[in-house]
Amino acid sequence: MNLSPSTRIILIIVELLWISSDQETYSQVAELGTEFIINIINKFWAKVLTTILLHYA
Repeated sequence: MNLSPSTRIILIIVELLWISSDQETYSQVAELGTEFIINIINKFWAKVLTTILLHYA
């Protein structure tokens, strides 16, 4: 496919913007996923510790 130089530049700019927006989205999803997992782990350990404390109280 023969593209003019100006068309190539526009396509490269669009591609770079697309890649950067994808990375930002992936970063936000990863952050939310990590926060979700940490929240589950904290709730689990809170329940385990509460159970142990109530058992030996």
